This record gives sequence, C-alpha cells and structure tokens, in this order.
Amino acid sequence: MRRWPAILLIVSLVANVFLAGMIGGGLWRWTHVRDLCTHSRWRVGAAESLPEPQATAFRQAMKSTLWASRPILRDAHAARAEASRLFVQPRYDGLAITAALDKARADDMIVRTALEHRLVVFSATLPQDQRQKLADALKAGPFRERRRDGPH
Repeated sequence: MRRWPAILLIVSLVANVFLAGMIGGGLWRWTHVRDLCTHSRWRVGAAESLPEPQATAFRQAMKSTLWASRPILRDAHAARAEASRLFVQPRYDGLAITAALDKARADDMIVRTALEHRLVVFSATLPQDQRQKLADALKAGPFRERRRDGPH
C-alpha cells in the first residue's frame, strides 16, 4: 500500500512542472510576441482578398518588414513598460511618463510607415482589379475612413 503515495507524488510533480511550463511560456509569449501581432487584422484581411500566389507574397512582404522593424518594436515596448513603471512611482513625474509614451508612439509610427510604404510598393505589382479588392480589404486598416455620424 505504500506505492500509492509515491505514485500520487510523482503524478503531482509532473502536473506541477507541466503547469509551471504553461504559465512560464504564456508569460514569455505575452511579453515578447505581443508587439508583432498588434493591429494585424487589416493585414490578414488584405491577404485574404488576394489570389493565393499574391496573398503569399503579400504576407511575406509584411512579415519581412515587421522582422526588420523588430528593434523598433522592442524600443516601443520598452518605452511603454517604462511609462507603466513611472506611472506607479511614489513621486509622480508626468513629464517623464509623457516622454516615454511619446517615444512609444513615435516608434509605432515608424513601423506603421514602413508597413504602409511596403504596401504601396507591393501594390504596384498587382493588376487594377486586385488592387481594388486589396483597397476594399484595407478599409479596416490604413484606408479606414472617418465616420461622419459622430465622434470617431
């Protein structure tokens, strides 16, 4: 009868190691991968509007632009983390928080500009009918129009 406690202890240890790995992996993904996925819905919709060879080329173009922008995305993430850290300090420094958020926003705009420029270069390779489909799909992103019926 002394085998059961040993078996239960081993099962409990395995389950706890598995659970710790899931939590650790989730935290790592949340802190490291999140910026690469931010606001990607318009890119997914744009790719889905194109025929497969062009969709693959579009995804690759966007992916390579994001990959090249990784240092800037990391800087933006670090600036937001710094703003968050400063926000809860005992001595509140609104200017430093604003500066960190301004830095994050400027970095985000650099990446957005790079993506939009790459989109324009890619679009030049498409026939007019595919550019029309792409433009329709991009209304969720860069070609978004302001609503006239109220505040944005």
